[in-house]
Amino acid sequence: MPRRLLLSALALALHGCTTAPGPAPAPRAAPSAKPDAALATERAWLQSWFSGTPVVITQHNDRPVGIDVPREFCFDANRSQINPPLATVLDKVAQSLRRTGAQLSRLAAPGDSAAASPLALQRAKALHMHLLSRGVPAAQLGTPSATSVASVQLRMERAPP
Repeated sequence: MPRRLLLSALALALHGCTTAPGPAPAPRAAPSAKPDAALATERAWLQSWFSGTPVVITQHNDRPVGIDVPREFCFDANRSQINPPLATVLDKVAQSLRRTGAQLSRLAAPGDSAAASPLALQRAKALHMHLLSRGVPAAQLGTPSATSVASVQLRMERAPP
């Protein structure tokens, strides 16, 4: 009888070892990336200036502040001279760059068609020159580039430490 009791106890003990474990602890969520406070402030400031206009100001999580101005408000056809609406945007961006020390990591302009063109690069260089003429140090400005998107694209981010 003791042997039977011992086998029963052993069977119960082994059965306890084979039961399914409780629910696994939930994995820890990665901390959500939050926008840099200074950049978030600049985004809000720029949005206040251009609310109700076609200028699009964006920032998602820890990404750069995006400033997009539709091509039709930027340049006349086949010209690289900056039109007044774009000049106003660039003046506010220059003010923001001087105040924060942030950098424009993207400084891109479109051509007149969907394909990037030499005209697009001329326009991007005009953006660069306009910002320099407004007191933005060259070190804060990215390399002018062409884009196939039908808008001027500026991306503002914190300067590396």
